[in-house]
Amino acid sequence: MHCFYSAFFLANRSFEFTTMQTLQNPSALNHRFIAFATHALLAIAKWSLFVLPIVFAIVFLKAKYVLHYGETLRKLRIHHKALSNGPVRRYFENFFNERVNQSDQITGACTQCGNCCLEKQCVFLEPMDDDKFGCGIYSSPFRHLSNCGGFPISEEDITRYDCPGYVLTSKVIKIAVAQTS
Repeated sequence: MHCFYSAFFLANRSFEFTTMQTLQNPSALNHRFIAFATHALLAIAKWSLFVLPIVFAIVFLKAKYVLHYGETLRKLRIHHKALSNGPVRRYFENFFNERVNQSDQITGACTQCGNCCLEKQCVFLEPMDDDKFGCGIYSSPFRHLSNCGGFPISEEDITRYDCPGYVLTSKVIKIAVAQTS
């Protein structure tokens, strides 16, 4: 019985210590919350996978998600798997300012290659002519709530998706030098 109380006491002290460290370091708290939010959102999406085609048809006013239910469901499974590989975490890191934002140093334009659309696995991506792709929900206000509205914000984004349209430029700082005569 004494062992049980000792183990409980140690576990409780460890929890208090971890909690105190977290409260003293807001960044650690953000990282924990980001991890929790990422896992929660992915779990909710996975549980609701079978109703999402209906929800998408209503929200985006596109009956094709219901009319081609089987195809939409297949794409949603692929989409969910691609989201599980980092984009959801990236979204929360961006939201809580835990990522380096270099968007003011990024130049270029979208080439419609589809790479940044979960490497052409986004359920909303629609093929166009000449190996180009377009976002099926581009004009929707809901698109701006997703990762898509903030791409790219860092060199990591450009590298991850091998983006041919955007580049990170060096920031030039001009220093005025006073001339002495």
